[in-house]
Amino acid sequence: MKKFYMILAALLIGSVCFAQNADLKLKKMNVPASGAERSAWVGSVAIDGAAALEQGLEYAMAPKAFDANLSGNITKVKFYHAYEPEVDEGETPLTNTSYTIKIYTNPVLGGSYASLGYYELTATTAYTQDFTAGTEEGWQEVTLNEPFAIPSGDFWVAIKANNGAAALPVGGASSAVEGQTYMQYDFTSQGGGLWWLAPEFGQGTTTLYNVALAIYVDDGAVYVPTSDFEARFFGGISNNQLTQAQASYTLTTPDQALTLLPFFANYGADDAVEGTVTFDITAGGQSLMQGGMPVDLGTADDTISIPVGAWYSLLDAPYSISVTAQEMIEAGLSGTFDVCFTITYTGNDPDLTNNRHCIPVTLNVTSVEENIAEAVSVYPNPANDMFTVANAEGATIVVVNSLGQVVASIENAASNQTIDASNFANGTYFVKVNESVVKINVVK
Repeated sequence: MKKFYMILAALLIGSVCFAQNADLKLKKMNVPASGAERSAWVGSVAIDGAAALEQGLEYAMAPKAFDANLSGNITKVKFYHAYEPEVDEGETPLTNTSYTIKIYTNPVLGGSYASLGYYELTATTAYTQDFTAGTEEGWQEVTLNEPFAIPSGDFWVAIKANNGAAALPVGGASSAVEGQTYMQYDFTSQGGGLWWLAPEFGQGTTTLYNVALAIYVDDGAVYVPTSDFEARFFGGISNNQLTQAQASYTLTTPDQALTLLPFFANYGADDAVEGTVTFDITAGGQSLMQGGMPVDLGTADDTISIPVGAWYSLLDAPYSISVTAQEMIEAGLSGTFDVCFTITYTGNDPDLTNNRHCIPVTLNVTSVEENIAEAVSVYPNPANDMFTVANAEGATIVVVNSLGQVVASIENAASNQTIDASNFANGTYFVKVNESVVKINVVK
């Protein structure tokens, strides 16, 4: 059975870590591609990071800020529960297992510090329901004891942590999410009270985050399960967290490699349990990598699901690509072009605008030969099981394959240094002798 590797398996608590520029899902979550209105999850299930929510505090969403035309009954609430009693020094243990679901009607934000973004909430508590979670981390889908009829005016849905600190999972930064979700903070020790504020985390009023919280709105129509796939290139992994890729790349030497990590997320309301997922990675329209899948979901011999809310890569395929400038030049690429990662899902994926992520790449390599020293030579070329690097006395020799991977390295080389190529696969290699580069082909 194929398996998926989840980098963001553990939430960072105490500090906040985000994959930047993550556009949130500001819509009904399972409206089909045709746009037909029907029963749906409303809210956000994007998780790019988290912070600790103190015991006794709440976080909330304003559903009509996601969809102003809601009608029907709220029958379920979905939120993320984390339980992590043992954490690193300086982080907050997550021990909460008791929650209260609250629905406020006619919410009004005011108070003396409203102009600064710190609000006192005046509202009517129209519904409460307690819920006990276990010690296993994951999404909680709670059915309301009684369906709650959506009022004509504004309303909030809130989650309160009752017996310990809870996770406050949030999606990536977006200035468009203001007014959609809120968090409560205790300013008592600073002479204030329990105030509400937008999740900003010190980033400024134009950089806001959306709390991962959703409600199910039943309007009597048939529900269509939704898996909203998003494709994204990342630049690397640091401290077990994905780091953002650059907005663009420029390669200036033949051996310089473009290295990117293609990941995908399911930010729909439901786990992907049926259909097929495929992908394509292209450079200037030319395919660099295809397949890795297809992954057939939900079949008897391949019972895979792609859960909601985190970034994934396949173990079955390389989860990073590394292509040298020389390899792109030999493929006929030049100037500036896009490297793109595209995810295709045959199930219900209503938002196709986020299935493709492209990054512009510029090749600014004037000539391969300018980087080859006349005194250095490699023979025989093509090579079989062994080759020699001539005039390399005292140099550092590094042999790199076409994917940018180092396959051999020698320091303080001999004048005529032999290189064992018996374990090299057929293909093109680049022999770096200090600052010089020589290309060699291995053919067996």
